Amino acid sequence: MQRRDAQALHDNDPLILGIGELARRYGFAFSPTLFDSLARDVEGRLPFHQAGAAIELTGLDFEELTRKKLPLSDADYPALITREGGSVAVIHEVKDEQLLVWTSEEGEADGSGAKWLDRDAVQADYAGTFYTVFGDPDALREQESPWHTKGRHHWFWGELRKERKAFRPVLVASLIINVLALSLPLFSMNVYDRVIPNRAVSTLWVLGIGVLLAFAMEFALRTARTNVIDQIGKRLDIKLSQKIFGRVMGIPLSAKQGSTGGLAARVSEYQVVRDFFASTTIVLMVDLAFLVLFVAVIAYIAGWLALVPIVAICLMAFAGWRLQQKVTDAARDAQADHGLQQTLLVESVAGMETLKSMTGERAMMGRWYNLAEIGSHSQIRLKNIQSVAVGLAQSFQQFCTIALIIGGYYLFDAGVITMGAIIAIVMLASRSLAPAGQIAFLLTRGRQAKETLESIETLFDVPDERRQGASSLPATVRNASLKLEDLSFSYPEAPTAALDRINLSIAPGEKVALIGRVASGKSTLGRLICGLYQPTDGAFLVNGIDSRQFRPQDLRRAFRFVGQDATLFTGSIKDNLALGEPGVSDERLFAALRMSGADEFLARDDSGFDRAVGEAGRRLSGGQRSFLALARAFVSPSELLFLDEPTGAMDAQTEKQFVARVKESLEPGQTLLVSTHRPALFDLVDRIVVLDKGKVVADGSKAEILSRAGGAGGMTS
Repeated sequence: MQRRDAQALHDNDPLILGIGELARRYGFAFSPTLFDSLARDVEGRLPFHQAGAAIELTGLDFEELTRKKLPLSDADYPALITREGGSVAVIHEVKDEQLLVWTSEEGEADGSGAKWLDRDAVQADYAGTFYTVFGDPDALREQESPWHTKGRHHWFWGELRKERKAFRPVLVASLIINVLALSLPLFSMNVYDRVIPNRAVSTLWVLGIGVLLAFAMEFALRTARTNVIDQIGKRLDIKLSQKIFGRVMGIPLSAKQGSTGGLAARVSEYQVVRDFFASTTIVLMVDLAFLVLFVAVIAYIAGWLALVPIVAICLMAFAGWRLQQKVTDAARDAQADHGLQQTLLVESVAGMETLKSMTGERAMMGRWYNLAEIGSHSQIRLKNIQSVAVGLAQSFQQFCTIALIIGGYYLFDAGVITMGAIIAIVMLASRSLAPAGQIAFLLTRGRQAKETLESIETLFDVPDERRQGASSLPATVRNASLKLEDLSFSYPEAPTAALDRINLSIAPGEKVALIGRVASGKSTLGRLICGLYQPTDGAFLVNGIDSRQFRPQDLRRAFRFVGQDATLFTGSIKDNLALGEPGVSDERLFAALRMSGADEFLARDDSGFDRAVGEAGRRLSGGQRSFLALARAFVSPSELLFLDEPTGAMDAQTEKQFVARVKESLEPGQTLLVSTHRPALFDLVDRIVVLDKGKVVADGSKAEILSRAGGAGGMTS
């Protein structure tokens, strides 16, 4: 199989080529593996709706503009545009009516191929999507002053700011809705004061029809406002969910936070933040702004009686403020309890077979009961506080109504206001207190949203491994010689080091076995070499360069790690084989199956590629999972292959077949590392390294090491 580097894997993707051209222009680090965390279309290409996320991953910034006709202003360039037929173009600059254009079909990866073209010629196949792209000046300033960067590129506020133009129709509709809300109180006042005393039936019908028209318009505007807010929420939902999930995928393994269930619970709760800040608050803010208008109208009609709703509003705000700390504590406890339940649920479902085999259901049911009881108490406590807040708001509204009627009587008795005015100010006060009554409720919900926001924020506090690596290094790792110098590594919160001052050199094409007792550091060493972890101390050099200068994704593409757990994911066999390369051809998948030996059991299955593997591959045997894991590693050529106890779930005959297939499939010059306890795998190697308690205790040729131990059986005993 012919080797291909990471760039060649994406050389037919127009969007990646275009973003690469922009990155080259600004001197930013670029590797196609940057976009491995973004969703692809059925052909394995990056769809254009992912352009914004891809540009940000490169380190550039952008503004999406609505342009039916290509602009002639220098401020709009450079830009990335879509063209008819699915290709893209990069417009570098403009001069008079000429544009300097680089296209994904004709341009070269080194930036050559840009041409000056008439704007009309470019406009002819312009598809309407226009991104102005620019470097990040604050990133350069931070080289002199390490400013805090969260505010500039915040995962939530940044996306919300991008939607600010979309909120304008919402604000306009809210303004008109609140103005129309004055129609009913004014209608009532005029009917009681003018229509009824004068028996003006025609005026009554005119006023009635006018109010009904106002109601119809208000209904239409409320419906339109809701639709617009829903569309904004939908766009935010897609962007935020992708950002958060991508951020989870970008967390280094050494920085993984908390339990799997707790992490899943935090990720799923982002919708609380989105719903609060993106919909409810906007409507409330506008309604609160009009609260002043309603109170002013009351003051105009009834003078000092306007103090009644003002006092009620102040009391509502004070009550909400006093409840805040209790709400904060209750919301934090409820969130923690939910995370604990989620963790237990995930672990129990994932380990169902173990629980049943150990008859451990009763123990887990006991834990679940305790957690459910604790969670129920925290939820009840939170709901009680919320109900108190809502109840106080309703009580203040009732107080306001009674006070206005009593005060209105004395003003009516003094001849200051009319009966219709009393009815109007009661209705206006009710309308003004409606948003004020929501303040207490929204403050409690706001606390929940704040707690959730801060919880998700911790995901963005850890480094993003997709941004690691030096810009000057090529994405491809070739003819890799490896050198470990006094390398040590400790897992987070582990009491002892997994690797302790390892010194080891591996030449390109070497075949090496790593052996040792359980927990001697064999698998950990493989994870470090394959870029899954970084050394705690010492150095790991690839072709004489510190491995931390490479992007982790580029190292992992060059150095394939096949773990002993052979993890598969829900879906078909084809889905799992193409995990690292969506859109890969069936021919390459078949070739990988033949190389691994998995084609033999798959050929006897009537479902073939479409066979469902079940959750975590549980519908397959351990040996079948191992064969598929190896096949998955062969889908993309690699410089180095690390096999971690690959035959642990195989019988002797299957193991023999496995060894034969691996021998046949290894390319000339491809490095092989095997962690094993099985003597049969020694046929794959020429060198053996013995580990014990994280240290290298022996290193030599296979013949030399085996002779010391009295044969293969002595080495693995």
